[in-house]
Amino acid sequence: MTASRRELFKYGASIGALAMLSLREETMQRVQAAAGALGDAPPDFAARDESFWFQVQTAFQIDRAIINLNNGGVCPAPQVVLEAARRQMEYVNNIPARHLWSQLDPHVETSRAHLARHFGCSPEEMAIVRNASEALEICIYGIDLKPGDEVLTTDQDYGRMINTFKQRVAREGIVLNTPPIPTPATGPQDILEVFRKNITPKTRVMHCAHVINITGQIVPVRDIVRLGREHGIPVIVDGAHAFGHLVFSRDELE
Repeated sequence: MTASRRELFKYGASIGALAMLSLREETMQRVQAAAGALGDAPPDFAARDESFWFQVQTAFQIDRAIINLNNGGVCPAPQVVLEAARRQMEYVNNIPARHLWSQLDPHVETSRAHLARHFGCSPEEMAIVRNASEALEICIYGIDLKPGDEVLTTDQDYGRMINTFKQRVAREGIVLNTPPIPTPATGPQDILEVFRKNITPKTRVMHCAHVINITGQIVPVRDIVRLGREHGIPVIVDGAHAFGHLVFSRDELE
C-alpha cells in the first residue's frame, strides 16, 4: 500500500522524536557511567581526567570556539534541560490558561517540597521566587534599619546586592561597610577575621556569599553565622553559587 505524504511525515516525525529521545538518554547514560568510573578518585585526579570531562562536555550544546568561564548567573543548561524546557513551553502554548494554571502551576508545590527536603528544612520555610537576586532583595529590604545603622559585608559581595544596599544608603541614610578580603585567602580564618574586626556597636546586619562569584572562594558561613549570633546580628547568606554545588544542609550552616 502506498503511504500518503501526511502518513510519511507522521512516520518521519515519530522516528525523529525517538532518535532524539534515544540520543538524549544515551548522552546522560554516558555522563553517569563516566562519573561512576571515577569512583572515589580524589578531586585533583578527576580534574585531569580528560575522558571524563569529554563526556560531560557532550552533554552541553555550547560554542566550542570560546572558553566559557561564567557558569554562575548565566550558566549554560545541559541539553537534556534545554529539551525539557522546550517541551514544557510547547505544552503551555497549546492551551495556555488550562495547561499553565491548572496543570503545571500545582507542580510548584511538589518542587518546593523536594527542594526543602534536599536543603533540610520544612516546605513552609522555603519560598520559590524568580531568581536569587530577588530572593536576597526580599531579605535586604525586609529588615528594619534606621539612619546610621551599619551593614557589614565585603568588597567581593555580589555586585547587585551591594547596589541594593546602596539604594538603602541613598534613601534611608544607613551605612554600608565593605572591607576588602584577602585574595587568595590562606584559609577560612582570614575571611572570618575580616568580619570580626569590622563589627561595630552600630552593626545591625551582616551579609555574605557562601561562594564568591568573582573568585570561587568558599566563605566560612557557619562561623560567620555563629559570630553574628554572638553579637545579636542577623546574617543574610547569598547561597546562589553554593546550593546544589556544595554538600550541606540548612542546619549544618546553623
